[in-house]
Amino acid sequence: MKKWGKYLIAAIVVIFVGSNLFLLLKEDSKAARTINISDWTTINKGNVKKILHTNGVTQPETETHVYFDSQKGSLGEILVKEGDVVTSGTPLFSYDSQKVEERKADLEDEAKRLQGEMDSIDQEISQLQQIDTNATSDTTSTSSNNKKVKLDVNVNLSSIVEGNVQEKIAEAEAEKGKLEAALTENEAKVSRVEKQLTDLNVVSTVDGQIVKINSDLKDPMMTIASTNSVVKAILPAKQIQEVMNGQQVKLYSKLTNQTYKGTVSKVITYPIKDKKKNKEPMYSFLVKLNSEAVKEAGADKNKKTGNTESLSVEGKKDGQTQSGQTTDTQNQESQMAAVKKEKPLLVGTNMNMQVTVDEASGVPIIFSKSMWKSGNKQYVYQLTTNGVVQKQPITLGVAYKGKNQVVKGLQANDVIISNQDAISLASTSNFITPIKTYAIQKKEIKSMTKKQQAQYILTGIFE
Repeated sequence: MKKWGKYLIAAIVVIFVGSNLFLLLKEDSKAARTINISDWTTINKGNVKKILHTNGVTQPETETHVYFDSQKGSLGEILVKEGDVVTSGTPLFSYDSQKVEERKADLEDEAKRLQGEMDSIDQEISQLQQIDTNATSDTTSTSSNNKKVKLDVNVNLSSIVEGNVQEKIAEAEAEKGKLEAALTENEAKVSRVEKQLTDLNVVSTVDGQIVKINSDLKDPMMTIASTNSVVKAILPAKQIQEVMNGQQVKLYSKLTNQTYKGTVSKVITYPIKDKKKNKEPMYSFLVKLNSEAVKEAGADKNKKTGNTESLSVEGKKDGQTQSGQTTDTQNQESQMAAVKKEKPLLVGTNMNMQVTVDEASGVPIIFSKSMWKSGNKQYVYQLTTNGVVQKQPITLGVAYKGKNQVVKGLQANDVIISNQDAISLASTSNFITPIKTYAIQKKEIKSMTKKQQAQYILTGIFE
């Protein structure tokens, strides 16, 4: 071969190798290449919760104010003290009843007077009716003795007497009617006064504890706080928008060393007044504690104690039955003591809170380290069954601390590159993965035919 031919072949080889190296090393090159992928994972289904961490303080669920009505009279007696626990119907205070009782006595005297006058009128009417009866009988006997001569005279006299009597009776009955109306009105006044006497004793309309009494009669005179507690938390506007009624809350108190469960009961979207100006507005929400969960928290603590002690009983020999019975009794006593020692949740207790603002269960899950971002969009490198790795856009749902719900783009059992720093591709490429010898089992090799063994060996060598 001539010398120039050798140079030509060498030049062609150099150009070919150089071109391939250039295409392989060039950023965003579209040249097909096979890449080695060692970090890959399978998409699994799982649960993801978005948790909002904040702090709150316990306070009464409701506060009921009791007011003093000066129109009912002066204060008689305060019947409770601050700190007293009351129920609905418990007397709180009374008005001075002297004036009302005097008014009732005056009305009762007036009723007696009216009744006396009515009795007198009844007697008068009875007498007038008797006179009227006698006059009629006298007229009948006279006319029968002398039918012609005395008839006209007796008839005229009887009509005069009878007319006067009837007039007097009508007047008396009219006067009696007036007295009856006055007596009915008086009875109504007595009923109202008796009701006022009943209202003089002011009673509680709710169950709770007396937390404040203003003995100087300034409104509100009394404040009753409900025995049920809620937890109030304060958040800035950006976070309060994520809180909604019905969301589950997990709470912990260092004071009682207990965990509680609750539910968001109210979101107050009116900003809290703050004396400091130029400060971000703050909002609040309330969490109602689940009393059953509180009891369960104490029961769990007792259960743990009981389990520990029961293990010590099981560890004894069979012959120690009496000792086992004694230990069971001690277990019961210790559980009862633990219940008695359970600390109450006082008003003003600081609580650490975890609010579940969003949640997704049984959904495809992907971790943030396996995602790439391009502007506002996310994507992954997916390993397909065709032996290529491709750029796959995805849509995310609930996300919290690097754990994300995949709404669109991936399904369970899909395979993706798990490390976002592993590769960077401009186009779809073939891929290979390193052999994992630890996954090869002798039983699997023995179960293969010689043809299958040869096929896998050749595939591993040439691909």
